[in-house]
Amino acid sequence: MCTQQWAAIPVFPSCPECGGDLQLRPEEDLRYVYCVRGTCPFNGDNAGDVVIQHLQPDEGWPRPEMEGRKIPWITPVIGDRVAWAALNGARVREALRHWLCQVCGESLDRRSRAWVAVFEGVVAEGGAMHKRCFAFSAAACPALRKERARTVVVEVRHGDQRNAWEAVIGRLIAHGMSHGQLPDSLPL
Repeated sequence: MCTQQWAAIPVFPSCPECGGDLQLRPEEDLRYVYCVRGTCPFNGDNAGDVVIQHLQPDEGWPRPEMEGRKIPWITPVIGDRVAWAALNGARVREALRHWLCQVCGESLDRRSRAWVAVFEGVVAEGGAMHKRCFAFSAAACPALRKERARTVVVEVRHGDQRNAWEAVIGRLIAHGMSHGQLPDSLPL
């Protein structure tokens, strides 16, 4: 299986204040973009909220690479940089609305199962994933690697995402109450 190197088109979104280009500052938090004009009062916005959607990598597996890493479908690309710590808000909403995998962007079959990460009673942002995509995320995502001991992997089905994943949290609470502890993973 070959992984393609993805070549971003170095087109940056425009600053909402002055119309100048926005940029990521790799030496700072990569969740935010900043205006290149030093005199502009615009001082940062969530990178995932300003992406140019038609310049984002397409859905599919294997994922394209930039900066030596695979780019998840919900991770924003700003110009020629990846905002690794941000989420593309429009794609997150699309994934939840249409039952798409947050890593590859492909459909999660409505009859089959998918997986989410739950940390301290909250389902991780971005939605569900295919089994192979969850395995990739668990290995590649710094936040999931860092919090692995406190993260529960929960198998889910279409419809579980309603009401902020209420059914998933309910299943975890019920398991914890009947077993006295939370599991590392919770199948259906």
